[in-house]
Amino acid sequence: MRRIVIALLVLVLATALGVARATPAQAQDNTAIAINTKDGTDIIKLAFKIAHVNQEVVDQSNAAVAFNSCEQCSSIAIAFQIILIFSDPEVVTSENVALAVNYQCDACVAFASAYQWILTTGGPVHFTPEGKQRLNELRMQLRELLKGDFTLDQLIAELDRMKGEIGDVLASELVPAGPKKDEDEVEENETTTGETTTAPAETTTEGTTTDGSTTPTTTTP
Repeated sequence: MRRIVIALLVLVLATALGVARATPAQAQDNTAIAINTKDGTDIIKLAFKIAHVNQEVVDQSNAAVAFNSCEQCSSIAIAFQIILIFSDPEVVTSENVALAVNYQCDACVAFASAYQWILTTGGPVHFTPEGKQRLNELRMQLRELLKGDFTLDQLIAELDRMKGEIGDVLASELVPAGPKKDEDEVEENETTTGETTTAPAETTTEGTTTDGSTTPTTTTP
């Protein structure tokens, strides 16, 4: 039964993100998927991606999915995605999804959070050296989350802080770039994944529950 539920969950996610389509944007989709079916364990999955897009259709998607079907277990999924649009696209259909589910669980924690920024820049841009350093520091801080030494409230507060930091970098550390490279899309991608055995929360759920959070997409003219 658990395998069937997991398969259905993956199918729902694939349908929501339009994974069946075969487009260049598919490679720039960003996903963090934490599936836990082992009693007494905790899993954390993190994903961070920057996509540079110069096309008429913008459909890169961002998703965080956390799923538990076990006892005294937890799953945490966190996805950060920045989409910088160099062109004047005709269609923007990017999606931002967070889904957290406990299925037939006893004392389980499922948490998912997806953060997405979409900016139309009016042409090629790049981050200043200080902006790159700040983003690299944020990536390092995300890696620290893999240690799992936090409560759920502390995790949410830290993610909110990172959200504000990224917003500030996008507002102040992007500058016009030189001639664009030949390819239509350039991608910066760093995906951090891992598992921890340290309990991440003081909050637990009993039975079958759903708990998720998603940050609305930000679009800048």
